[in-house]
Amino acid sequence: MSSPALIGTKGVPRPEREQQIVAVAVEEFAARGYSGASIVSVAARAGISKPLIYQYFGSKDGLYLACLNSVAGSLLDRLESAERQVDDTVASRIHPLRAVFEALAPQPSAWRLLYDPSMPADGPIASAADDYRRRTERIAASGSARFLQVRGDVDALDVDVLSTVWMRIVDALVSWWLAHPEQSAAQMTARCERLLVAVFAAEPTSPARRPRSRRARPT
Repeated sequence: MSSPALIGTKGVPRPEREQQIVAVAVEEFAARGYSGASIVSVAARAGISKPLIYQYFGSKDGLYLACLNSVAGSLLDRLESAERQVDDTVASRIHPLRAVFEALAPQPSAWRLLYDPSMPADGPIASAADDYRRRTERIAASGSARFLQVRGDVDALDVDVLSTVWMRIVDALVSWWLAHPEQSAAQMTARCERLLVAVFAAEPTSPARRPRSRRARPT
């Protein structure tokens, strides 16, 4: 995704300008991580002064927190809504996947902010990130529990395994998307829908049971 256009400093209402700065900062933090990102670089990319960023957000931590809230807030709102559309079928898992792709569509790289290993280990950023991750895990666990329950499996550890696997699948899909930026959110949703059908709707005969072809013996 190309960098947002220069923001400028005149004639733009503060809330709108803050949103524009956050959009630029998300790209910076996603590319360099919390530890490597620079307020100077954000200001330069946005075409504004460094003091203006501090005036609006107070600090680098304040800016990162604003970015995290912007990214995770939208994502979790969509996920919680999508989860209500999920039933006990595999095919219905497309709803939360669509929610993820659509929430990230403006800036797919924003996904990296949620799992940035260089973010502070304590303080407001760590607390917010932990809260967002717990909410995401609860959504995954709720869907996994319902899916297994209708199949007669109420083992808590099975639920934990399945929800963990599901989160890894989502992360892998978004990572693939980041490596293929030409793909739109709609294309990613359609691709995942095809894969769900291909993998789960028509299972091939396992190699161990597949009939062996018989070669004609020479006469």
